[in-house]
Amino acid sequence: MSVSPPPINDFLRHLHLGSEVYYVGQLCDGWHMSTPGGSDATTFHLVCNGEAWIHMPDSTEPTKMRAGDIAFFPHDAAHAFSSHAIVPQQPFDYSQPAPLDKQAPGAGLLCGHLRLPAHIRRLLLASFPDFMLIRPDRSPVGRQVRNLIEMMTEEATLNDLGVTAILDRLSDTLFLYIIRHALHHDPKLSPLLAALADEHLRPAVTAFIENPAEGWTVERMAGLACQSRSAFSERFTQLVSIPPMEFVATWRMQLAVGLLADGDANMLDVAMKCGYESEAAFRKAFKRIVGVPPGKVRG
Repeated sequence: MSVSPPPINDFLRHLHLGSEVYYVGQLCDGWHMSTPGGSDATTFHLVCNGEAWIHMPDSTEPTKMRAGDIAFFPHDAAHAFSSHAIVPQQPFDYSQPAPLDKQAPGAGLLCGHLRLPAHIRRLLLASFPDFMLIRPDRSPVGRQVRNLIEMMTEEATLNDLGVTAILDRLSDTLFLYIIRHALHHDPKLSPLLAALADEHLRPAVTAFIENPAEGWTVERMAGLACQSRSAFSERFTQLVSIPPMEFVATWRMQLAVGLLADGDANMLDVAMKCGYESEAAFRKAFKRIVGVPPGKVRG
């Protein structure tokens, strides 16, 4: 039985991921890469062959990675990535990487990132830890991930038409499998799933998702949850990590982005389908939550 109810399936289906692989290569001897973090990127490192180590600033012990392991950083946390348990003094110049070669010494790496809009991260990744290690042999989606990793590794060794584009799109798929892996282990890592999994919040959240254009208030949602306004708001904020009406606005903007992908969509029609009675109010909310005017995301 799937742990993902239909609303999150639809949510994931309409995401525009745009992953980019920024490094593919074989590294040997002593090497390390490091990032100060703090950007809006979500990052992953895949060890195609050999082994490597992840070093987190607040951890006394590094984490060893083996072939097939994936290091996932939902919030671009600062970290170092190296050949040894003790970080070598000199960083490795990886601007001209050697081709992947599983017969060669060292480690073969494939690293990528994607930049999800802030409102998407809030609904999907807000409760994820700074660092996750995914080992396919211990994952509920291990078989699919292993097949995908083999495909990505083989593709990365080719010097053929469209390699970069293919790796980028396969990285989109890898990201979705990572999300599935994480939510199989703990559904409450997703604020959206946390709301849908709670017996007190579920009736209100489901009713809103099914009818986002209607007039929604905390009072109305609390009534559907058979709770007082203050009790509902407190429980919702504690479990979902954002207040109820911020969740409502964020979900509506995710819906709006999908509607605006149709370049012929009428702005007022989109506004009304998302629960706004005026185009001006919709534009203001869209800019606040998504970060750009709605015209910037029109298809």
